[in-house]
Amino acid sequence: MTLRRARRYVRVRRAVLAASVLTVVGTPFLAARFADRSWPSGVFVGATGAARALGVELLDPLLTAGVALSGGARRGLLVAALPVLLLVVVLGRFFCGWLCPYLPLLAVSNAVRWALARLGIPTLDLRLPGWIRFAVLGVVLGGTGALGVQLATLVYPPALLARTAYRLAFGLGLGGAAVVVAVVWLFDTTVSRAGFCRSLCPGGALFSLLGARSPVGVRRVASRCTDCTVCDVVCNLGQGPMTDRVDAGCERCGRCVAACPTGALSLSFEGRRR
Repeated sequence: MTLRRARRYVRVRRAVLAASVLTVVGTPFLAARFADRSWPSGVFVGATGAARALGVELLDPLLTAGVALSGGARRGLLVAALPVLLLVVVLGRFFCGWLCPYLPLLAVSNAVRWALARLGIPTLDLRLPGWIRFAVLGVVLGGTGALGVQLATLVYPPALLARTAYRLAFGLGLGGAAVVVAVVWLFDTTVSRAGFCRSLCPGGALFSLLGARSPVGVRRVASRCTDCTVCDVVCNLGQGPMTDRVDAGCERCGRCVAACPTGALSLSFEGRRR
């Protein structure tokens, strides 16, 4: 993949991400505005967890699993979840890199970490074992099934941010969801770079499981690689493209590909993860 194509890929991803963030933030305010009038529902209705675009239902797999486990399983629910499930199976953990509304906050977190380092103020970068995110996912889904209550919405950043946006739109204040987001952001900023996304997010864990056999991945041409480590450094999720250590945790953001000075990396259907 040429550097120009890689940068175009990143620009497209950022545009899609911006649209996702605007949807999460803007939908509540539109709902508040149209509360006493007809909602223009022909094009788009909903937000991150559940939406309808041009008549197609789009459901978040994690929240769908929570509804099913809490006793709300219906055939229609499973059918509506299929489009996104198929995308995750084919494209892998792309939601985290393309659509998650927490990403702008994570970018700010990384910038603050960099600024603190420039000022000589140390920050930790704790690396938690990879199995922890799957344990968190198990606790969330197991607890949901046992209690009959959707628990993912208490710790899943897209749901937390959507709920905060709705509270603000209807004048209800920030609420507890904003507190959880603030704690997550402080953890990422001071304890572990992108640590929540990498090691604790139940959504990321589920997407990694569903996309474990995705044919899309990062491929490296060893003859072009100079072992400069740039690709490893820019990755938020602790992947190692320089040494072909890219697993199902890759979010298909393309940052490593765009950062490679020699064009040794590419995102393609030939990419194979170990």
